[in-house]
Amino acid sequence: MDRSSDLGFYPERLLDASRPILPVSGNFRRMVYSIQTDSGIFFLKYSPVQRKKDRLRFLALPWRIGTEWRNLARLRKKGIAAPRRILFGYRGLFPNLGFFLVTREVPGATIDRRNPDQVLALAAFMAGLHERGVFHRDIHPDNILMDHNGTPTLLDVQEVYFLPWLPRRLKISNLGQLWWHICSPPGGPVTLEAFLQAYNTGENAPVSAAEVEKAADRRQQRYYRSRDERCCKNSTEFQVIRNGSSFRGFKRRDFAWGKAELQIALDRGKQIKGENLLVHEAVCVKIHKKRLFHRDRSLTGWKMSRALAIRGIGVPVALAYFVLPEFTCLLSVFYGDGLRLNDYFSTSMSGPEKKAAIRRLAGWLRTCHDLNIWQRDFKSSNVLVVDGQFMMVDLESVKICRKISPKRELINLAQLNASLSHRLTIKDRLRFFHSYYRNALPPRRERRRAYQTIWRITRGKNTLPFGLDPEKIQP
Repeated sequence: MDRSSDLGFYPERLLDASRPILPVSGNFRRMVYSIQTDSGIFFLKYSPVQRKKDRLRFLALPWRIGTEWRNLARLRKKGIAAPRRILFGYRGLFPNLGFFLVTREVPGATIDRRNPDQVLALAAFMAGLHERGVFHRDIHPDNILMDHNGTPTLLDVQEVYFLPWLPRRLKISNLGQLWWHICSPPGGPVTLEAFLQAYNTGENAPVSAAEVEKAADRRQQRYYRSRDERCCKNSTEFQVIRNGSSFRGFKRRDFAWGKAELQIALDRGKQIKGENLLVHEAVCVKIHKKRLFHRDRSLTGWKMSRALAIRGIGVPVALAYFVLPEFTCLLSVFYGDGLRLNDYFSTSMSGPEKKAAIRRLAGWLRTCHDLNIWQRDFKSSNVLVVDGQFMMVDLESVKICRKISPKRELINLAQLNASLSHRLTIKDRLRFFHSYYRNALPPRRERRRAYQTIWRITRGKNTLPFGLDPEKIQP
């Protein structure tokens, strides 16, 4: 291991001396560069330690900075293809200011998830790792390169652990995590049974598909939880704002507004829906006045916007959440060309276009329910259409359930049915219902019971503000 203090070597000098240099990826925690030299192409991973808690952590555990350097050597010793290590060092008297790792380029490309041969080769590669007692806690296809001979090479080995023997639960956890990445989106070229058949070759106790599916579901839920919480912490994407008790909150790192800009928006903003909803410079400001025993609706909207975006549901991009002495504010992107759902169906569209829009809306709602997302106030005015894509707005009433019940599904269908205007006929609504269930329609008796429930709820609501009179709707 080479030390920067001994060599007088720093990453900045390497970058200045080498040309050309191409940034590959980076954030405030790690930057990766591709360096082209006469001797070939090298990769530099530089981790500047900026946060105080990270400096204390590396000061207490200095051996952590050399983990990837040591893992590369141990992998090659076990016969597992890994990048060739070239140079390692750190900055500062103690390893708490930053460290770097230089490796030689590995020829190849990332795993093509649409190629069945590469996916099956990946399964066999995982079997080889587990037989050697190697456990990669952050395994996914992007961390593996496949060369022209079909040989996988393991990358980013910071989270690799070597055990005398690998417990079965760790194998299942690894396979579940990897399969979750491979099958997203679903409909890949290889089934889970075929994937496990390639993995179970030589296994004393074969792993079953049910075990892997359960582990993949746990990995997905853990992914959602970890990503949801980042909007309220300092991370690569978000920043915590602290300015005493008069102004605090959270915002995106690429959003430049502060207290002064917010005050200008409050003074000069244009009201678009009462005095509590303003727009200024393409930023929508939603105000919630503080009241005793009332929850903070702005904070709820901020968290839920992040949660839905992580799950792939369209929502207006939340920019910031600010707390002032008398009220809180939720700032999001204002879509001036967006249309409310009824306005969207009121636009001039042909019959096939209307049918396609209905099918897309039904599929979007079905996806929300498959992800256990329940909008307690699901009406057409809470759905925004931007460039033909549906977005959910007014997120204060959204709840992510453990399992959404059929009763709640019917309530959402009834709420939407009661808030759609006469532009959608009875035939359109039945088409929506059939598209919502995709290829798994309930039996005829259950469908009739669902129709009756939906229309009973519809008749019990005031539908005239949405342009719907159930007695006069066209067949």
